[in-house]
Amino acid sequence: DGRRQGRCKDAAVPLVAFPAHSAPTDLLFYTGTQFPARYREGVFVAFHGGWTRPGAEQLGYRVVFIPLIDHQPGQWEIFAEGFAGPTAVHNPNDAMYRPMGLAEGPDGSLYVSDSREGRVWRILYRPRAGSRST
Repeated sequence: DGRRQGRCKDAAVPLVAFPAHSAPTDLLFYTGTQFPARYREGVFVAFHGGWTRPGAEQLGYRVVFIPLIDHQPGQWEIFAEGFAGPTAVHNPNDAMYRPMGLAEGPDGSLYVSDSREGRVWRILYRPRAGSRST
């Protein structure tokens, strides 16, 4: 009602905010050099997907990237999506895959684990002929 602040009145403003009910489950501070320079020293976050919005479109089912600029987080952006499948998910059991964990390979590849089907994806960067990856 605008008058009662409750227990959160003294809470610090978050450095990064994500949509409610999207279920971030893992993060990885990327130290590799395979991806272009803008990804180096940034943060990847896996979103498992929500389950607490009955009948509404569920959010998540993606991997996002947060750039770090002078050690401060910038605006997050979608890095990999499509895990839920080709249509909107209204029941989490209808999602094809649910990203759960992240790992960085020795070559700088990003590995994404899935808790629904037990898959692991490897995401790697291959620059196009004639392009720069810096």
